[in-house]
Amino acid sequence: SATDTPTPRDALGAHTRARHTRKHTMFARTASVGAPSRATAHAKAIRANSQGTSRGGSNARAQAVRVVRARARAREGSSASEWGVRCGARGKRGVCARAGGRQTLKELRPDLYARAPWDPMRDGDRRLESEEANTPFPSELPGLTRGTSARETYDLVIVGCGPAGLSAADEASRRGLRVALMDPTPLAPWMNNYGVWCDEFKALGFDDCYRAVWNKARVIIDETDVEGKMLDRAYAQVDRKKFKQKLMARCMKQGVEFGISTVESCDHSDPTFSVVTLGDGRKVHAKMVLDATGHARKLVDFDRDFTPGYQAAFGIFATVEKHDFPLDTMLFMDWRDEHLSPKFKEQNDKLPTFLYAMPFSDTEVFLEETSLVARPSLEFDDLKIKLKERLEHLGVKVTAVHEEEYCLIPMGGVLPKFPQRTLGIGGTAGMVHPSTGFMVAKTMLCVRALVSTLDDALKAGVRGDITDALIAAEEGQSDNGTFDATTTAATIWSKLWPEDDLRMRTFMCFGMETLMQLDVNGTRQFFDTFFDLPKDVWAGFLSWRIQPAGLVRLGVQLFVLFSNYMRITFVSSALPFMGSFFANFATADNKFDSNKWGGLVLKDKTKKNLSALAAAGIGPIPAPVGNPTAKPITSSPVDFEKIISNEKLSTSPKDIKPEGLKDDREWIAFQQRKVFADQKPIKEYLGALTSGEKVDVLVVGAGPAGLAIAAETAKRGLSVGLIAPDTPFVNNYGVWLDEFQKLGLEDCLLHKYEDALVWFDDSDPASGQALNRPYGQVCRKRLRNHLLTECASVGVKYLPGLVDFVRHGEENTDELAEVRGTIIRDDDEDNKPIDEANVKGDQFTLNSRLVVCGTGHNRDMLSYEQGSPPGWQTAYGVEIRVPNHPFPVNKAIFMDFRQSDPEAGGEEQQGGVWRVPSFLYVLPVSKDVVFVEETCLVARVQVPFDELKRRLYRRMARMGVDFTEDDVLEIEASWIPLGGTAPVAPQRTIAYGAAAGMVHPASGYSVVNSLTKAPRVAEAMVQGLKEGGEREAARRAWDILWGAEPRRQIGFYQFGMELLMSLRIEQMRNFFGTFFSLPPHLARGFLGNRLSSSELILFALTTFAIGNNELRGLLLAHLVSRGGSGLRLGQAYAYPLLPKDESGLDVLQVDRLSRAQERSTYKMMKDFYESQRGGNIPGYMGRDWWSIPSTSRSSKDGDNDNTGDAGGGGSTSGSSTMSASSSQDAADLVGAMKIDGSSQGAVTFWSNGSAAMVVTNAVRKTGLRQGELFGDNRRKFLPSAFISQAPNVVPPHLTGSLPGDIGWDPLALGAQADIQRYRARELINGRWAMLAVIGVLVPEFLGHNNIFGSPDQHWWNTAIVNDPIDGFQLTYMGETIPWGLFWLPIIHLPLFFVAEALRVGAFELEAFKDLDKLYPGGRLFDPLGLADGQTEEDLAILKTIEIQHARLAMVATFVFILEGLAGKGPYDIF
Repeated sequence: SATDTPTPRDALGAHTRARHTRKHTMFARTASVGAPSRATAHAKAIRANSQGTSRGGSNARAQAVRVVRARARAREGSSASEWGVRCGARGKRGVCARAGGRQTLKELRPDLYARAPWDPMRDGDRRLESEEANTPFPSELPGLTRGTSARETYDLVIVGCGPAGLSAADEASRRGLRVALMDPTPLAPWMNNYGVWCDEFKALGFDDCYRAVWNKARVIIDETDVEGKMLDRAYAQVDRKKFKQKLMARCMKQGVEFGISTVESCDHSDPTFSVVTLGDGRKVHAKMVLDATGHARKLVDFDRDFTPGYQAAFGIFATVEKHDFPLDTMLFMDWRDEHLSPKFKEQNDKLPTFLYAMPFSDTEVFLEETSLVARPSLEFDDLKIKLKERLEHLGVKVTAVHEEEYCLIPMGGVLPKFPQRTLGIGGTAGMVHPSTGFMVAKTMLCVRALVSTLDDALKAGVRGDITDALIAAEEGQSDNGTFDATTTAATIWSKLWPEDDLRMRTFMCFGMETLMQLDVNGTRQFFDTFFDLPKDVWAGFLSWRIQPAGLVRLGVQLFVLFSNYMRITFVSSALPFMGSFFANFATADNKFDSNKWGGLVLKDKTKKNLSALAAAGIGPIPAPVGNPTAKPITSSPVDFEKIISNEKLSTSPKDIKPEGLKDDREWIAFQQRKVFADQKPIKEYLGALTSGEKVDVLVVGAGPAGLAIAAETAKRGLSVGLIAPDTPFVNNYGVWLDEFQKLGLEDCLLHKYEDALVWFDDSDPASGQALNRPYGQVCRKRLRNHLLTECASVGVKYLPGLVDFVRHGEENTDELAEVRGTIIRDDDEDNKPIDEANVKGDQFTLNSRLVVCGTGHNRDMLSYEQGSPPGWQTAYGVEIRVPNHPFPVNKAIFMDFRQSDPEAGGEEQQGGVWRVPSFLYVLPVSKDVVFVEETCLVARVQVPFDELKRRLYRRMARMGVDFTEDDVLEIEASWIPLGGTAPVAPQRTIAYGAAAGMVHPASGYSVVNSLTKAPRVAEAMVQGLKEGGEREAARRAWDILWGAEPRRQIGFYQFGMELLMSLRIEQMRNFFGTFFSLPPHLARGFLGNRLSSSELILFALTTFAIGNNELRGLLLAHLVSRGGSGLRLGQAYAYPLLPKDESGLDVLQVDRLSRAQERSTYKMMKDFYESQRGGNIPGYMGRDWWSIPSTSRSSKDGDNDNTGDAGGGGSTSGSSTMSASSSQDAADLVGAMKIDGSSQGAVTFWSNGSAAMVVTNAVRKTGLRQGELFGDNRRKFLPSAFISQAPNVVPPHLTGSLPGDIGWDPLALGAQADIQRYRARELINGRWAMLAVIGVLVPEFLGHNNIFGSPDQHWWNTAIVNDPIDGFQLTYMGETIPWGLFWLPIIHLPLFFVAEALRVGAFELEAFKDLDKLYPGGRLFDPLGLADGQTEEDLAILKTIEIQHARLAMVATFVFILEGLAGKGPYDIF
């Protein structure tokens, strides 16, 4: 503000006082004309002696400095009017638009822009002509002529033909070493632009390789100082072509040989030489191997994770209409951000970027938006948009973009492990400046030290002391004894990284980590101070030329010159890394820890991720590798030329036309007709089953489940026949390694992965989160071969055919089941899938005692209960060949929820539309082949395969995985129905596998479950046949599959499935983030169908306990949803109490061809195309898309979670896009991907996140009104007719103002004391009583039904028992429970105490002092938000409902206590 701005006189006065109160050393800053400015000394005095710590104080001091500088310049010759204009231009911070009157630097200092005799392309201290730099590249490179054996080794093999590798080859060959350089494209142009300080490059002898030179550089700190700081140090852009031509010409002249190939590995087993294996199979022997692969780091080893920061920059070499950059000055840093739009301004506040500009002429300029360092790096698309906004603000109009640069430089991080046999140079050896990103000059200096040391060692050729041995060395290049490669490598590494350089790098890493913690103001103030240091200090720091003592001096000077605000900010930012810094600086170690406080601080999952904020959904997705710079980056999704032409960015997934979609029936047919030549026909394994034969068991279906049950049944002595088309296993199966090992099937795995990775959102690290559980990919051929071999060994016979008719024999007769169908001829099997209407072949008839249906998802041989339709898991995957793909080959990617498209926004979001979540699933096959799959975990309707394909291809493009259709080795289109209604159990046809509902409803896993249960089901059938016949065998088999315990388990899993179908992407991320945080035995047991029904309750309670409030609300709302999920879960757990229905055993005949088919994919696709005609987006869910059938069955039993107006929409008239005729068709369709826009049902909770909607519905269902519960006319404990005859029966102190006041107080307690205090006690005790009732009835119910505990145990039976084997155990109702639960009440009691103390006001805290003592609300006391958004009338009704339930609960608790004294429980009366 104006009052904070000191006058020049005030500033000079402050300066004068400072000189008398404090001794200090000042450093003059170079002015724009090259002369020292006295204003800088004045400014430093003010800054050094200022005591203010507020940001406002800092701004005031800065303003004073600038005023003093202006006065000094005025004294030095500027006119008074220019001085006044300059002060006025700087006096008010944040004036943005030129139209508003602010003058540009060109207008303020025209002398800087005078087109003086300076041409960046020709002027400067350099050599203009050089024969080597202008020597064209050779048309052919000399190949390898030696290295084929240990007797003719190369002295040095260099891997990588970048600046580091080519410089090393030049220097080594100059010294006479035999050098080979390996690179697949050694003549390819270098992609990155290199900026260098001229004094450094000239000292190296490369001043003939400049493209342009500027005699000074400029740094602009913020908007208040447009002129900025002039750096009196010449800067140049390297001519990449000349630079490479010069080095290449030298190498050619000096005899360097080239291996045009990649390098696969390096073997150092021999102590005197190494063997390098090339990509084409050749082996090359060398004394030493140098890894110069840059940031790819191909060969060097690291003993710790490489966790650098990243400098990211997007630049363009462009032609512009005009620009205001002086031609003799390059813009080193411009930190201004007044031009940014609000969302980018928010990002820049935390992750600042700057402009880096090199003007070549009046119309040609290189412009680059740079993030100095961040972890993770900023996205290139964000940098593009920020550069575009900056150029618009500067008035720079781009007319042509000649080149785009994508620069991603890892900075800091650990150094390679040393010593090691593989040498490193450049980016490979950590020679990037950790605070600036400079590398070229440092690398070329280190090349000389490396080659000189190697040359000495080769000449000495003896083990041990190289220096003494050199005395006797022969002239030139010769061997003088045994060369010790290990000792030589250790010596070279010590020369590359001496102790002083290690200390210097530690200091720089410390500075880098601190810089990453600073916001934009802190960053500006840091560089404002840094470039006011003496030139030799800041230049030495930028150029690796400052020694440890100088670093200490630099740190002290910075701290002295910082303002108090900056001192506090800098120290607080640096403090988390100081321990590691001091330890490594003192010991010259290579173990600087980039984790705050040494990794003792947990990651803040609630912190907003800003590194990819602006272009979310259109920018790149970091690939799951530890090194995102392993491959060159050449593009990003946003087209810069389009955005500078103001073309609107598209973030909508409408890049697929509905008419281009393939019917999903075609995809399913495609999946079924896949042929694998490596899978032999079944008839080559099994003997023939002929028509008319009789067997004990006929198994229909030859998938994993059918073969498993056939083999296990035959092992028990029964004759078994198998009927199925002769088809291969076509689906990819992923399994947990430990589960397959328990089955003894580890040898059936194609690939084993050390771990599985997950990503929940973009804030997760690029390397993902490890689940710490090995994973495996099943080899379809091996598994099928194993199961068929098992069947063959026990005499299973096979008939290729389709079953049409099944009739079971009558009870108590010897009649066998009759199975009829059609034999598939050999010529039919070549036309997959089998078209039943066109199958030609003879009819067969077979007889058996039992029939087992293992036909997978084809369920028309069985009867099923009535109920809701299933959910659908759909996946589209491809196995692709991508050389050196970014996925780690030793790890599977289980779930990657980073989305390929952005969430719906704007009008779509307001209209209730949301995107069906999907995730990426990856199984690497090798380093060049990988299987990638886009999977919709579960949805009401099958998400179209074309939509999943679009998402997958878009995701791969954003991850930088480039492939074409020619690279696709296999395509998979998988659809799996999940949940749905259970089979009628028992029935005479026994089901197994997916046909029996054995697919995990919440995950889709089925193979392991089918293989695991096969022995039990087979044993049950065998024993049943022996002891009771066919009906008993069927009954026992169905009891294992769908008995009481399996029903409870499946009911719980289906509850989870129905919850997942209701979740949006953020809610699903929240759920799985919590799920994978559960104790491993719970999470793994849930995925593996291994948790008992009682353990599943513990699973639910643990999830509820560790989840956040949003997840708790989702679980509770889903439990009470109108769709009936909670009701069905309760029915599953109450199954033992329900009457048993075995009428299914009486159904003896099934005619598969004549019975109604299950709802087909065709009908689902018809529903989908209706949505297309309505203009909806594939893969999105909305109120007018994939409408819900309004049949009576769906309304009664379906868990659609949206039973409002049938057309959807928020109005009473509805807003469905379907016509009346199509609405009738929709009644027959499966589907439920629609959000209800009305206020009915719990689905509103999912659509707008408000639990209050659910509560409001509950209130309205009571039919109560506030006038009926409060006031004189309220309902009382006696009918109104009685009250009118005896008006005094209602005490006068009961006025109807309290909730639950029915006029009952026979002892007149309320008249004798504070009635409000009584009410408080009543309400609090009632709330405890309601909890107690649940805590009594639930365990009593579980014990009464043998689910948890036993009927003779009751709710008070808690004990600690001393088991002879297991020691002391905590038991409840006779069941052992984890000791961890023992601590829950101990932990909760203090929390209850604190909460109660806050509620009643015992602790005076500002946040709680105004809360209602009985109904405090807020996030702490009402975490589910049940009271949010309620009207006063609804709240009054809720209070009345609560006190009435509280009274009932207190009475019930009293009764429970009386029953307990008598040794009885609440259910003992039944």
